[in-house]
Parts: sequence; structure tokens; C-alpha cells
Amino acid sequence: MVNKVIVILINLLIFSLPLQINYDHRFINFEDLPTKAKSFVRTYFGHYDIHFVKIEMTMTRTDYTVQFENGMKIEFNSNGDWDEVNSPSDCLPSDFLNNMIINHLNKNYPDYCLHVISKGKHKFEVELTNGLELVFNKKGEFLRYDHKILQNNT
Repeated sequence: MVNKVIVILINLLIFSLPLQINYDHRFINFEDLPTKAKSFVRTYFGHYDIHFVKIEMTMTRTDYTVQFENGMKIEFNSNGDWDEVNSPSDCLPSDFLNNMIINHLNKNYPDYCLHVISKGKHKFEVELTNGLELVFNKKGEFLRYDHKILQNNT
């Protein structure tokens, strides 16, 4: 019985220790962001006031978040490439997006603004202020509407 308890305790220690010691979540200065992230913020969001910048580090990745006073948020990976840009209320600027995506949105949804933009390995996902989610490939070609939204609207 004692041996079983010791084995269980050792397993708990082994499996929980990496989760505890390899996670760091703290606020940093804007200048501590990767160069690409700083350039992106200055170029496309330079007229917004920054509320805070934070870094999140785990065993496998490092992410950065820039939160603006108006609630807008940009998430970056360790290289300083943006992963997601979102805004709870304001329309997002679109200058950093592929022109094909911008043209598609302007042509088909001129009355709606960008609300969330996320970038995956092979696609862009765009959410408009009306809740509609669209998926584009890396070239900017429209692929489909997000199926979750369509299921909720039927």
C-alpha cells in the first residue's frame, strides 16, 4: 500500500512540475516585443494608445499580446508575426491584409467592419461585425463561410 502511494505521488510530481515551472505570464515594455511585432503595431496601429503588453511563455511556445486602451488586441508568436487581431467594438484596420480579402469584403459586405482576423498555417479567418465568419486561403481566395455560424443560423 505504501509503495502505491509513493508511486502515485512521484507520478503527480513528475507530471505537474513541468506545468508549474515552465509557464511565465508577465507584463513587459513595448520595446521588449520582437522587432516585427513592434513594426507591425507602429505601422498599422500607431494611432491607438497601448494599455499593456504581456508575454506568455510555456515549454513549447512564446506568445505576446498587445492590448490597446479601446479593448483592441493583437496576438503575436515568438517571431513577432501576428496570429490574431480583434476588437470588441471598433472596426479593425485592414491595411495589413491581403488585397484579395479586402476587395472581397468591400464588394460583398460594404456595410460591415472587420471584428476578428486570425491567421492559421494555411488560411485566414475573418469575422465581421454582423457575426459572419469567412475563411480565405493564404492567397486571399475566398474558400467558405464558417460552418459553425451557418449551423447556428439555420
